[in-house]
Amino acid sequence: MMRTVLSILLAALAGLLAVLSLVGARAEALVYTPQPLQQIAAPMSEDPQLQEALPGEITSLVQDQLPEQTPGFAQTAVSGLVEGVASGLVEDDRFPTAWSAVLEETRLDWVHRIDRLADGDTTTSGTVHLQAAPLLELGLDRLAEALAGMPGGEAVAEMLREGLADGQEAGNEEARESPLSVDLAVPDPDTVPTDQVVLIVENVYRWPWLAGTAAVVALLALWAAPRRRKGTPLFVTGLTALAAGGVSRWALGQMEPAADLEGIARVAADSLLEGIRDYAMPDTMILIVGGGVVAALGLVVSLSSGLRSRGHTGH
Repeated sequence: MMRTVLSILLAALAGLLAVLSLVGARAEALVYTPQPLQQIAAPMSEDPQLQEALPGEITSLVQDQLPEQTPGFAQTAVSGLVEGVASGLVEDDRFPTAWSAVLEETRLDWVHRIDRLADGDTTTSGTVHLQAAPLLELGLDRLAEALAGMPGGEAVAEMLREGLADGQEAGNEEARESPLSVDLAVPDPDTVPTDQVVLIVENVYRWPWLAGTAAVVALLALWAAPRRRKGTPLFVTGLTALAAGGVSRWALGQMEPAADLEGIARVAADSLLEGIRDYAMPDTMILIVGGGVVAALGLVVSLSSGLRSRGHTGH
């Protein structure tokens, strides 16, 4: 009886470790390599709501870079020109490249935030911040092109670029957010505590150890099981993986942006979470289907052992 209980506990642990190793592998790729986020968030640039919100956001960012001493009539003229330039931003052939740069800068910024939090920096937010600088750069390029044939046009574009650079430097010096950084509140601190996010991200590289440990523990569970109950640890391991897949699938479906998000932050957060769901859902099916197969194999082994035992008893 004790060996059966020990085998069941070890089998459940093996299933849990296997699940964690799969999650860790996916999380490490997402955090520390560019391709997964590009895959997840590239469709965001085709979101009609985001395309509608981006020009207004870029226009506001450019207007914020105008020096305070700029005459009112000049501000009005530049603002009107900027609105026209920004409205065609998403149709520009350079937009996909700029969007790809946005995603990579966003990923690197978040990794840097997690590192700072791990080092004890309490002033840093652990949420994902969309880095809009590459889009603003494209907007300024388009503005410079539109102003190229006008007297003083290049000087205006250069003035805006200098204002952008000064704003970013001031943000860094004063330890506040850059105006080009949009907080998406993902993951939502009210749902997932920041210290847990830091702990997970700092340890995702350990997933190969979890996978190896899961294999060893599974072998121990088979060894500990009585000869006539070898199917039990297989069934328990598979059932654990299946349950984890089901719970993960449910949890992914419950993800929602923070309730107080508005404007482009809300649209981008919605698209990002939808991309994460699309990225992770296939893994939940792997757990559900794979776990079900292993559990079924365990039942077959148990039934075969029972039939052999009855045969021996009959003789």
